[in-house]
Amino acid sequence: MIRDRISKEATSYVNVQVLKEHAMKFFKQVRGSAKNRKVVAALAVIAVLVIVVTSLTFAAADGPEEVVRKFEEAVYNNDVDVLEEIVSPDDDRMKIDREHLAQFLEFIHGNDKYMETTMSLLQYQLAAYQGNHMPYSDDYNYGQVDYYLKLEEGALFDSYSIGVRPYFLHIKVGESGGTVKVDGEEVLSSKQGGSKVLGPLMPGQYKVEGTKKYPYALVKDVRELDLFFDEQGQVKVDLDLTGTYIHLDSVFEDTRVIVNGEPIKKTVKELQEFGPVSLDGSITLQGERKFPWGVTRSVKQKVTEDMTKVDLTPLPFADKKGKDQIVKTINTHIKQWVAAKVKHDPSGYTLGEDSMKKELIRQINSIKRRFSKSEPYMGVVLGTRIDFDNLTFTYEDDHYVIEIPVEFHSENNNNFKKRMEEEFETEMVTLRYDEKGKRWLVHSSETILFGSNYFQGKGVVKSEFK
Repeated sequence: MIRDRISKEATSYVNVQVLKEHAMKFFKQVRGSAKNRKVVAALAVIAVLVIVVTSLTFAAADGPEEVVRKFEEAVYNNDVDVLEEIVSPDDDRMKIDREHLAQFLEFIHGNDKYMETTMSLLQYQLAAYQGNHMPYSDDYNYGQVDYYLKLEEGALFDSYSIGVRPYFLHIKVGESGGTVKVDGEEVLSSKQGGSKVLGPLMPGQYKVEGTKKYPYALVKDVRELDLFFDEQGQVKVDLDLTGTYIHLDSVFEDTRVIVNGEPIKKTVKELQEFGPVSLDGSITLQGERKFPWGVTRSVKQKVTEDMTKVDLTPLPFADKKGKDQIVKTINTHIKQWVAAKVKHDPSGYTLGEDSMKKELIRQINSIKRRFSKSEPYMGVVLGTRIDFDNLTFTYEDDHYVIEIPVEFHSENNNNFKKRMEEEFETEMVTLRYDEKGKRWLVHSSETILFGSNYFQGKGVVKSEFK
């Protein structure tokens, strides 16, 4: 501890006059016992040289007051040049450089507590070296400062400087195979393991950057460190290079995963957590699966920030032809449906399952009760809007199932006044695939009461009938 060194070093402060007196006393003693005049002459020369060198050295060297004064002025004036002249590292392996001295000056001017602690300790040390003692308690925290008044003992004389405490970085990488750079210089390669102790380092600012290359991402972990005001001088840096993983989901677990347009021979079931993956949009994901009507893929999605989950359920159609088939099924359904109600004949309805045929018969019977031959039911289909952006594709009860919002546009006289009026109805239409007939059939159609979020995107297909 600095405090122990002060107690010991304060008693070793020797002045030039004392050294001269010892040198002359030593010369007189040797002269009295020496019989050879040449020996006496040589001893005299040595004594004179000791006195001269000692005098010159002490004249050139700064005392503790001068060193403290220069340090304080350098700090207050932000003078790197003066600071560089008076500092001395505690560890000979530590190189003093101007950049970190400038960082120290910037830090101390921006931190009042650090300034007060550093300057107070200097004055306390100075008083101790002079034989006086400042009224600090025994538990004064000397280890908090990075620069302090330093006494270096010599054979003939002592000197003073500003000591610089070293720092050590204990770098640890959680994932093997990473590379670590400190201030742009590589200190740990992928072949050197997962840890490194770096030091001694000057107090200052350091940038620690860990990187690791994965097939679909370059993972980085960057830490900006201020190595100041730390009592132990031992700083731990744990770098996380595990990267980001996203969850892959699909209605069909055997959906094959496609990355950047290329299959990777893994299914969603086998690869539920995908990564590490870059989040800058450079990676795209799709799902692919073979269905009775052909091989289809999901919409290509870019992996971006804040994305934690991706649905890779393939679309229920392989291409535009398959999509047009769904549009044709829905449009033909509504045309046959309305025509059957006008004719009071359900036999012309061919695209519905039994449940839909029963519902059609029920509606025809209701029309027969409300309308007569003199005032018949009339209706015509004007068009549809089909929202593929909100399509849901599942497999239920051994059937491939599509649920999709549809807006039916028509004119009919099914109203209180029994006059032809334009009508828009929004319904959730459910289709099921008939593998035997290799076609889609309407399973149900339910009214959507609140459909304001539908029909807003680019995936809406509009049809108009003449």
